[in-house]
Amino acid sequence: MSNLLQRKIERTKAMKFNIDKGCFYEALSDLSRSISAKAEPHIMSGIKITAHTEGLTLIVCNHLFFIERTIPIGTDKMLTIYETGSVVAPAKHLVDLVKKLPEELTVELMDRHKLSIKTDEISVVLSCFDVETYPKLPVLNLNNSVQIPGSLLNEILSQTAFAASSSDTRTVLTGLLVTFQDNKIKCAATNSHRLALRECDIETDIEGSYILPLASVKDFMRLFNDSVDMITVYVSENYLVFKALNLAMYTRLIEGNYPDLDSLIPAHPKTMITVQTSKLLKGIDRASLFNRESRNNNVKLELMHGSTLKISSYSPDLGNIEEIQQIIELHGEKELSLSLNSTFLIEALKAFTEEEVKLNFTGSMRPILIKPNSNKRHLHLISPVRG
Repeated sequence: MSNLLQRKIERTKAMKFNIDKGCFYEALSDLSRSISAKAEPHIMSGIKITAHTEGLTLIVCNHLFFIERTIPIGTDKMLTIYETGSVVAPAKHLVDLVKKLPEELTVELMDRHKLSIKTDEISVVLSCFDVETYPKLPVLNLNNSVQIPGSLLNEILSQTAFAASSSDTRTVLTGLLVTFQDNKIKCAATNSHRLALRECDIETDIEGSYILPLASVKDFMRLFNDSVDMITVYVSENYLVFKALNLAMYTRLIEGNYPDLDSLIPAHPKTMITVQTSKLLKGIDRASLFNRESRNNNVKLELMHGSTLKISSYSPDLGNIEEIQQIIELHGEKELSLSLNSTFLIEALKAFTEEEVKLNFTGSMRPILIKPNSNKRHLHLISPVRG
């Protein structure tokens, strides 16, 4: 729906429609989860509802993004528009109310601050916000775009986003770097102690790098799930826009210079080993049981005799655990030990779908590089800690 049409509808101050309760509740519930519990200004705790000739458009927003969902008028008669108009209703109360109402609802704007919701036996009047003060969708020049399969985009985001920083010390590290270059998309995240990177081939003329807020990425993955066939990504100077079917997200970009990732990746490892992904993951998970309640959540990896990997962990309160696993293949030095953050290692291993991974070591106090045997464009880098 265009901004011009939206402004014309808002000036009419009239709205009336019938809608199936299940359809309405699903859309309201999905969008309301993106609203902050302490939204400021308070109107951002609301959900904007606009009835127009093509259907019903719902919008929520915060300081990072807008999310727009349209319920189109279809042949299934789940939605009938009688009068166009807009209102901003308190999201939490509206969702809770619709959840408890019977199947078909008649929704009508009584005046600019009162919303009537009726069934055959129930009548509710809900106080609303002033629609004129609700933030407007950004007006963008969306000429540059690329289409990406929804399952692929969700996969590469989920394999990298968790490595972003949770600290605001360096704002750029709290985001996910998305780069379009040479018909490729590359996603990367780092908190300066670990790095996750994934690259895929796509068809695009777009060239550029963009830093997405982690909160936007998380909501994107929740809303644009694997059931979405194709997602169109539009790029502008300050926003990235994702659109698919009847759903759109406008996310602000983080300003700043992201670290040079190529300089972080070690080129000449001293030792390379191949191990079973799931077996190593289970071993690290077992070892981490002894340190989850302490500040030191490290596990120690030791190469032994060129054929085995010892995984161990120690807690002064609980005791210690040791596990020996066979190495599938080894090249380079046959003995080495280093300690790693077990959480970082577990999250990295969970991101791989391949049966085997390579661990590249360049020294006991140098980062360890992890990548699958069959995919050279997916890697994780983890800095060691002092044992």
